[in-house]
Amino acid sequence: MPGELSEILALTLVFVVHVIGGALLVWALLDDETRAGWRRRWRRGDDEPQGPPRGPRPALAVRPPLPLPHAAPSSVRLREPGRAGDAYPRPVRRPAHPPQPVPDRPARHPQSRA
Repeated sequence: MPGELSEILALTLVFVVHVIGGALLVWALLDDETRAGWRRRWRRGDDEPQGPPRGPRPALAVRPPLPLPHAAPSSVRLREPGRAGDAYPRPVRRPAHPPQPVPDRPARHPQSRA
C-alpha cells in the first residue's frame, strides 16, 4: 500500500505541474500587448499606427562594377556534358621508390637441424 500511495502522489505532482505550466503558457500567449516584451515588435496588421514616415534611405556603400577588375574567366565550362574533373590535368605522380637492397643471409640447410 505505501508503494502505491507514493506512485499516485508522484503522478499527481507531475500532472499538477503540467497543468500549471500549460495555464501559464496560454496566459502569456493571450496577454495584452502592454506586457508583450519582444512580441511587441511584430506587426499584427495594418490597423495599428505605423509611426512617423521614414525619411530617405541612406546611400549604400559604393561597390566596384561587376565583373571585378582582377577577375579572370574560368578555365572549365560546367554547362557542357562531361565531368568537371576531366577538364583539369591529373597531378604528377611522385616517382617510384628505388628497390631496397636485400640483406645477405646465410643459406639454411633443412638437413642440418637434427
